[in-house]
Amino acid sequence: MRSVKKPIVTQTPFKIEVVAKLVRIMWVPLLLSVVYTGWVFWQRHPSAPAPVPARDPLAKYGDSIKILQFYAGRREIAPGGKTEVCYGVVNATAVRLDPPVERVWPAMSRCFEVSPAKSTRYTLTAEGADHTSVSESIEIAVH
Repeated sequence: MRSVKKPIVTQTPFKIEVVAKLVRIMWVPLLLSVVYTGWVFWQRHPSAPAPVPARDPLAKYGDSIKILQFYAGRREIAPGGKTEVCYGVVNATAVRLDPPVERVWPAMSRCFEVSPAKSTRYTLTAEGADHTSVSESIEIAVH
């Protein structure tokens, strides 16, 4: 017959008591960490985004004609020099530049080069569908 050997490490009642207490206590932090992890994943779940209403970028300007910008890159140039003239209009059906050095049309932002022989005042006039108009002027000095 074979003899049954006893395990070398014996568990004392003290060790079993400690483990039992830990098991009874540790379920609370374990449960809290599982609940927290679930909440984090639930918060990160993308819900269906709300549809963004289409917005009119020109709505903030209303229905009236406006010259948004009319300026020269340099207000003073040397004889034979060039500068850039830029303009922007909204709600215009026609645009005029006096003196006419370049063909112009209604645009939110447009620039072109000018090379005046002498000091010149440029006037931009924008006209709306109701035949009202607005004007702005700039002067480029030639020195």
